[in-house]
Amino acid sequence: MTDRSADSTTLLSRLRTDGIEHFWVIYHDYGGRPQAKTLPPESFDSAANSGVVFAMANLNMAADDHQSLGATLLADAGDFLALPDPRSYAVLPRYPRTARCHAWMRATDGSVWDGCPRTRLDAAIADLRDLGYSVQAALEPEFYLLTPNERGDYEPINTTRMFSQAGLAAAHEFVDRVIDELRAMGVTVAQLGKEYGPGQYEMSVRHADPIRAVDDYFSLKEAVRDVAREQGYVATFMPKPYAHWSGNSLHVHLSLWDAAGERDVTPSDQDETSLSQEGSWFLGGIMAHLDALTGLGSPTVNSYKRLLPGSWAPANTYWGYGNRSGVVRIPGVGGRRHLEVRSPDNSAQPYLLLAGLLAAGADGIRRRIEPPPPFQGDIGHLTPEEIDRYGIGELPRSLPQALAALQADEVVAGAVGETALKHFLTVKRHELATYDIHVHPWERETYLEII
Repeated sequence: MTDRSADSTTLLSRLRTDGIEHFWVIYHDYGGRPQAKTLPPESFDSAANSGVVFAMANLNMAADDHQSLGATLLADAGDFLALPDPRSYAVLPRYPRTARCHAWMRATDGSVWDGCPRTRLDAAIADLRDLGYSVQAALEPEFYLLTPNERGDYEPINTTRMFSQAGLAAAHEFVDRVIDELRAMGVTVAQLGKEYGPGQYEMSVRHADPIRAVDDYFSLKEAVRDVAREQGYVATFMPKPYAHWSGNSLHVHLSLWDAAGERDVTPSDQDETSLSQEGSWFLGGIMAHLDALTGLGSPTVNSYKRLLPGSWAPANTYWGYGNRSGVVRIPGVGGRRHLEVRSPDNSAQPYLLLAGLLAAGADGIRRRIEPPPPFQGDIGHLTPEEIDRYGIGELPRSLPQALAALQADEVVAGAVGETALKHFLTVKRHELATYDIHVHPWERETYLEII
């Protein structure tokens, strides 16, 4: 972490140089939701040096904005400070004279707070550096563009085919706008394409260090939502918005580098396809901790309606070279070799997800964990007998199972940290309990007239 006083001086200089009059300070809660306050110029100095006050109780709020069952951060829990990280500074081109920073959560005396997801990722980066390594990461989300209809439901903006030119042409104004918006924010879009579902698109941005990668991902999500809203669309990153549509993934691309970030040590130098010894151990660690990582990467009940065999979303614990059905694949050959973790979705808290992934990979390096043999094939097209013969396991099939695995895994839970894990589990189990007692439309459609 860079020097705080130098950071605040640089930040204040940029705010003045850019003529900013509205400064958004944003933290991300345990559901990954951006929470913010805007500040006028009179408050810039205080915000940059001391942070912005928020209620600690906010962090035990679930997605429905209700206090979670079992919450311990109640009205008497006091405050925390959201301290802007100048590395995340960006002017928001769609809002006049407005800029934003993502923030660290700090205790009210300014000290580091263990419950801050951004801090937990920073600690995982430091732990890996102590082993002599660093990571480059990129987050690749899928999303749907929808329009509300008169029935109170949603329809896709088009029904064009997967990766079709027609799909880009049908949404060209949106595509052009969102790429321009992100470029103006300093985010380099690598590619954007039409995905399998109706009105579904996928976007990837250039790899970076893990914290910058998460900052760019949040910039992408907000740009997509804002540009979509301006055009009368609703953008959703929900894992499985409709049962008959393909799900929205959040593929996480990781490559292992030396501590200085100068040499990619992921690929083997013996051939053009395999991983180095360190890269194999890093993969082995992730494979060894998949159950717990699923609790971080797929933390909603809706997530498990996406993780189904034969659905292009992984449901089993195998990896392969170029195999898009695996939970981890090694895409490309030569210099393009890296790890692509395919099970997470956009309901994840990405700071915590990456902290868990880095800790799992580091555990693989420390203990020299060899990954299982690669598998070539799609398990969705195998019989149960064939699956048993290959010895392929399953990812957790439900949220309770995944959260229990997360809580029991010393390495991944340790990366999340005792404080953050406690409140993350409180929020997610509250959302699960709320779902369990809700009567869903399917239940009325199926049972109301026959029971």
